[in-house]
Amino acid sequence: MYSLILFLLLSSLGSPHPPSPPEVDQNVTFQLSIASDRTEFYLGETIPLHLAFSSTVKNHYQINTAQYDRSGRMSYEQFNLSPADGAVDPLAGHLSGVGGGISSFDFLTPAPWSITLNLNEWLRFTEPGEYRLSVTSHRVNVKDSSNPFGLSSVPIRSNEITFKIIPATPEWQKQVLTSAAAVLNQPPPSKPEEREKDASARRKALESLRFLGTPDATAELARRFRGEENGGLDYICMLGLISSPDPGVARRALEHELEEPEHPISDNFFYALQTLTGGAGAPDQDWRSDRRQVLESLVSALPAKRGMALTVSLTTAVNQAWNGVELPEQTTKALSEQMVSLFDQLPPDGQALLLTYRWDKIASPNMIPILRRVAENYQEFPQMREMNAYGSLDLSASALQRWFELDPIGARPAILREITRPRPRYGARVLGILPDKTLPEADFALAEHLTAGTDFDGLANVVSLIARYSTEAILPQVTAKLDPELGKWACAIQDPLLAYMLRVNPALARPRIEEAVAARGKEFSACNHGLFQSIAEIHYDPALGEIGIHSLDDPDPQVAMTAATMLGRYGSPAAESALRERFAAWSAAWTGREAELDLTFAESSGDLAYQLGLGENLVQAIATAKSWLTDESSLRRLSELTRVKRVRDELDSYLKTWENHPLIISFHNNPAPSGLEARLVQYEFHSVDEMESKLRQFPSGTKFVLMTPSHDPEADEHTLAELSSFLNSHGMIVAAVKRQN
Repeated sequence: MYSLILFLLLSSLGSPHPPSPPEVDQNVTFQLSIASDRTEFYLGETIPLHLAFSSTVKNHYQINTAQYDRSGRMSYEQFNLSPADGAVDPLAGHLSGVGGGISSFDFLTPAPWSITLNLNEWLRFTEPGEYRLSVTSHRVNVKDSSNPFGLSSVPIRSNEITFKIIPATPEWQKQVLTSAAAVLNQPPPSKPEEREKDASARRKALESLRFLGTPDATAELARRFRGEENGGLDYICMLGLISSPDPGVARRALEHELEEPEHPISDNFFYALQTLTGGAGAPDQDWRSDRRQVLESLVSALPAKRGMALTVSLTTAVNQAWNGVELPEQTTKALSEQMVSLFDQLPPDGQALLLTYRWDKIASPNMIPILRRVAENYQEFPQMREMNAYGSLDLSASALQRWFELDPIGARPAILREITRPRPRYGARVLGILPDKTLPEADFALAEHLTAGTDFDGLANVVSLIARYSTEAILPQVTAKLDPELGKWACAIQDPLLAYMLRVNPALARPRIEEAVAARGKEFSACNHGLFQSIAEIHYDPALGEIGIHSLDDPDPQVAMTAATMLGRYGSPAAESALRERFAAWSAAWTGREAELDLTFAESSGDLAYQLGLGENLVQAIATAKSWLTDESSLRRLSELTRVKRVRDELDSYLKTWENHPLIISFHNNPAPSGLEARLVQYEFHSVDEMESKLRQFPSGTKFVLMTPSHDPEADEHTLAELSSFLNSHGMIVAAVKRQN
């Protein structure tokens, strides 16, 4: 229910550090220690720190429990070293320092919450000596109604520790290098239960090389920097190289590997070499020239590359050329043709990238045989959601869809075979591309596979295809399988079958949907919390809208929340009054109790969070609905109903979009698969049809400014002309066309 933008802002609260230490909150205890029994370390040795946070004040201090290292752009801590001139920030100028990623939040308790960090991520010691260290953390926030975000950062400072840095001996440096190489040279374990331990050991070995910083360690990092999928270990190599104590050594190590016939050159490798090409550790001002210089060197090295090194390096070169690095057009064309000819030899992620994000560059009838091979390369995966299975299936799915795009007649039999397979690899998201409304010829097979199915992954795909293609002929088999499991079955099985029934026989579907909504208790699956949206995304019917209106008053706020969202996205104009009445009742119920809903992220579950979510979902459904226009005056009337801060803030953000006169329609056509992104006041659109449908609800004579980015005008010319024509033909006015930087 919380927006990503708000989260990122909250994550970075307090990131500008004041010149003098802030007043410390004494109710929070922040204990710093070295996570070992040592206090003496060599220059370049890993120094692990243990940070522990606690408070005796209950449910008051919220902590961000993100555990990323600095490669995850985490900068919640400031390290205060004395004397300060004995160390430098190894990644100064390379990382933005903005907190982000997936985080969770909790309240501090007397039992400490702790995290272990490597000090080397933030400080590289350049001089031996005695040092004192304390840490200022910005992880902790406290409720503050005067703050626009409802929270204020609580600056907390740790105790001070002391330790000693001594000169590194050649013997110790050699021992670290030898030990790390021994770990990295071990073959991957065959037993799945050993893989996590192995990955942790490899990460630790690479980090020891990264922090060691010697020429030999730098060369070893460059050799290991191969662009292979290994859980982020490649990224450690990149960070170690771009933050090397001697950028010249790191650059030469990368240039050596660039020329090696068996070394693949990935995009990350390219970036690291480009960063170091300017001759310093920080990014060079003339980065375009550096990028072109590195690409020319890569193109020159390609003829000597072999096997996987060739395909990966070639893909990197072509991607850089397509991304705007200046190369002769003939060279780019030749590289592209060579890459297509080697398509079968590309690594799976490289193939997937081409079919998903670069399809416009390679689409041609010559691709049909390649697409057919990839699409029909059937593999049986016991768990389709396992990562390796997911990647393989996603690639085959993309190939099948692109094949159908180029050759619908030739691809159709393959799609039909997949639909009727006892355990289809895909559901309707992939196989639903046929233009047929139904496939009676597939009815018997789908019904048989539903009746016999016990495997979750395969059954989920079968019911998805039933929802998309099956006729009423198999309704008896569906009801026989569904009825005993209503409210108990997995949502991915139950909801598509209910959507199928809603499509072929709404009268029979209605009581079953009502029963599924009413199902609750320990023996039930709680699918009613997402049922409305899940069914509506497959098939919407007015009967579902009627059930949704009744469910706005459901005693379970999670049911009412999703009913509201569905009515906003799919409901008819008749749903508007029901949503407004429910919001008025919700607002009245919380009048005088608004402070109870001033929740922090640590309170993001539980009844109060769901009650707040209901208010937010009601407002969002009313304000952004497809079937009616919620204008400035309507938004103000909603705002007058409530004093709940989070809901008022949301309404204020909507109202702010109406301050521009004429109103602004901003849009841009991004490359596939992102497509169109457009915005008009509080409405967002991803197709011209959606935008024009909403524009029809504005009164005649309304004036608009059409705004597109200036960096890619050709991408938006067609949409600009279409919108201008539409507005003029419907009595509205294009006041101006603007290009925005």
